[in-house]
Amino acid sequence: MGKGQGSTEYLVLLAVALIVALVVIGLLGWFPGLGGGARETQSATYWAGSSPFSITAMKVAASGSQLTLANRLSDKVVLTDISWGGGSVYATATNFTGGQEKTVSVTATCGVSGETQQYDNVTFTYNQGSISGIKQRGDKPLIVKCSA
Repeated sequence: MGKGQGSTEYLVLLAVALIVALVVIGLLGWFPGLGGGARETQSATYWAGSSPFSITAMKVAASGSQLTLANRLSDKVVLTDISWGGGSVYATATNFTGGQEKTVSVTATCGVSGETQQYDNVTFTYNQGSISGIKQRGDKPLIVKCSA
């Protein structure tokens, strides 16, 4: 084996390793264009498991947006506000019995269909028993794809 052949094989193996590393990093969300689907899935998983309110489905569109919420507590709660990005998107008192799921319309819009939208600082305000104004703040943003 010549000196040149060994160097060439080394460079080819290094290139393959770099390509594999870039694909893995992209899938984990480091590059916005490559990891969008993974970020949406992580967001959906986080919000589906949050408590007391979880988001089991969401549709954001220019024509109207909806959230399907579930009360993960066994007690009755009254949702009074949903906000994100510093502004209220839902401000109607809505009763949820223990374990109940409801769909509510929110004032969220998006631009282009298929574009990923991120909502930061998602906060649910609710009353439980004689305690009012309880806040549930999300640790992760809500990430969804715009619908037509």
